[in-house]
Amino acid sequence: MDAVCRVVTRSATVRGAGALTMAVVALWWLLPRVAGVQWGAVSSVLAGIEARQILALAVLWLAGLLAHSFVLTNALPGLSRRRALTLNLTGSAVSNVLPFGGAAGVALNLAMVRAWRFGRRAFGTFLFVTNAWDVLAKLVLPLVAAVALVTVGGGLTPAIEVGAGIAAVLLTVLVATAVGLLVSDRVAVAVAGLLAPAAQVVLRRTRPAQPAVAAGLLEARAQVRAVITERWAKLTAGMGTYVALQLVLLWACLQAVGQPSPWTTCVVALAVDRLLSLVPLTPAGTGVAELGTTAALVGLGADPLGAAAGVLLFRLFIVVLEIPVGGLWIGLWMVARRHQEANG
Repeated sequence: MDAVCRVVTRSATVRGAGALTMAVVALWWLLPRVAGVQWGAVSSVLAGIEARQILALAVLWLAGLLAHSFVLTNALPGLSRRRALTLNLTGSAVSNVLPFGGAAGVALNLAMVRAWRFGRRAFGTFLFVTNAWDVLAKLVLPLVAAVALVTVGGGLTPAIEVGAGIAAVLLTVLVATAVGLLVSDRVAVAVAGLLAPAAQVVLRRTRPAQPAVAAGLLEARAQVRAVITERWAKLTAGMGTYVALQLVLLWACLQAVGQPSPWTTCVVALAVDRLLSLVPLTPAGTGVAELGTTAALVGLGADPLGAAAGVLLFRLFIVVLEIPVGGLWIGLWMVARRHQEANG
């Protein structure tokens, strides 16, 4: 067993080093070539941002976290606002450091909710609902961007057309599948039967019978349906507010570096950033997202230097800043947990 653990750890380390190397190469070597600017110029622009501007951007970032907490509290009834922020920041801190770090973030969040006396099934429902709303928001953004460009009379670039088309197809498939699973008992039974063998392998420690696994999947589906039926409007409002605040943050970051951009341009850039953040090759899509978002801004007429600096500033807030803040939050949670256990 120890040998297996060492092999797994070594493999994870190698993958992590490779992913981080890829992110560094994409940022340090490719970004200047895509934007046509040097790192010295970008650093000078970022260094020139005033303290009051940084403070205003931080307030927007915090407001976004607060808005997203409403998604979490509605996905897990009984979860407090403070604990929702804890799950958000700590999970993001882990996910933003490690490639494929989402699994590690989920494991950490599971440990937390179990310590707060929530069941595994409730956490499973929470995980499904929050991820579903997150993916749906990221797929809706390219469609919103395309509509915004057409509305103001702007032309759709081939990249936007392709992105919007792919997003539309994926969104249709996901929504149709979700509706079928939640509404039709026949579809749910059929899918549970198909997933039961795979779930049995995952649950290899207990090796439950496939009928029991299928019954458990159907029960989980009932819980998910109950949460969505009762709280879909609040979930959508929370996610919509969160995305809107991210848009304002991106717009404000571009303003701060002297690159004022129309709202339509910012919508397109945010759509590109959010889609590319799904790429699992690097932590939080680092490197890939910055390249794509900068290229999108430059393609829509932004100054290359301002575009690169604005995108980097935006990513510093939504990705990098969450690492130390979330790491500190993890430390405080662990100290509080040990204190609680020591006092019975």
